[in-house]
Amino acid sequence: MKRLVPVLMLLPSAALAHPGDHHATGLLHLLTEPDHLAMIALVVAVLGYAIYRRVRS
Repeated sequence: MKRLVPVLMLLPSAALAHPGDHHATGLLHLLTEPDHLAMIALVVAVLGYAIYRRVRS
């Protein structure tokens, strides 16, 4: 269960507090807002690194 805490912290509910104009909703919103794109890129990078380390060992 302790391993799930970092994952649960990344859920969208944690992002509801950031300011900004959110005129679009849904998938379009996720793919057009720079802050969301940065978080998506971070998640992809971390997952890629984790998979790389797991395959390599």
